[in-house]
Amino acid sequence: MSENYANEDFLVRWMAGELSQEELEGFEASNLYRQLMAIDKAAETLHGPEIDVEKALALVTQKNLSVKKEPKVKQLWWLPALAASIALLFGLYSYFFGYKTYETGIGESEIVLLADGSTIEMNANSKLSFKRFGWSEDRVVDFEGEAFFDVQPGNDFTVKIPSGTISVVGTQFNVRDRNNLKVQCYEGSIVFTSNREQTPIQLSQGMELHFLGGEMLYKQFEGSKPDWTHGFSTFNEQPFNEVLDELALQFPITFKMDSINTDRLFTGRFSYHNLEDALKTTMEPMGITYVISEDKRIVTLSK
Repeated sequence: MSENYANEDFLVRWMAGELSQEELEGFEASNLYRQLMAIDKAAETLHGPEIDVEKALALVTQKNLSVKKEPKVKQLWWLPALAASIALLFGLYSYFFGYKTYETGIGESEIVLLADGSTIEMNANSKLSFKRFGWSEDRVVDFEGEAFFDVQPGNDFTVKIPSGTISVVGTQFNVRDRNNLKVQCYEGSIVFTSNREQTPIQLSQGMELHFLGGEMLYKQFEGSKPDWTHGFSTFNEQPFNEVLDELALQFPITFKMDSINTDRLFTGRFSYHNLEDALKTTMEPMGITYVISEDKRIVTLSK
């Protein structure tokens, strides 16, 4: 197939005459080779400007110029055109068969609309990539971070995350794969397969799977969409270090602390709209004093 040959290294080796006989025979039978030969044939029609040799010679003689004889060089007019065409074909190949990537930074979110009508709402500090074309036949995305997926019915829809894969047909679910993995199914059903155990786990509507400290936990939950899509994070008896991590995702801050027990459990929530309010609602219930630096980049915590 032509796409097996449409890479820059291979084409450079071909132009340099460095292909093996087997490689050359395979390439000459490909669609890409036929396309390049068509370009080569068309390039043969290119000519340089007409030169009146006798007139030029007479002019040189009249001016008594001595001309140093140079070795005759045959101009390969087709070579620049062919090289440019190869570069164009390689660029088109990279575009059509390449990947589209979306990334969000600290405190950012983004909604991505896919070609089949599915949507992916990305939380802060997340990354999504998928093929530009052929989406309906191969609905596969690579994802890191946290996002809410609203998948339209169709072929299998697969989400590849660092911890494993999630397979669905048409459903709504949220996946968060950071320090710990959490998967919540809001509609329909999904199947999660861990990279470690390779045993498929099916979740139906209202079910949550949470990997915490190497332990797999299941529980029921309520709601139509995750809280973060509404602009706040909610915690229910979760280690305080997870709260600090989430604050650092939504605001461009780092924490300095001494003798703060971050293993203590926290129940509550904070809004993404204001740093001062977010710190107040999370620190005061834990009896923690905080000081924000003038540039609002460093938060110092103390008892």
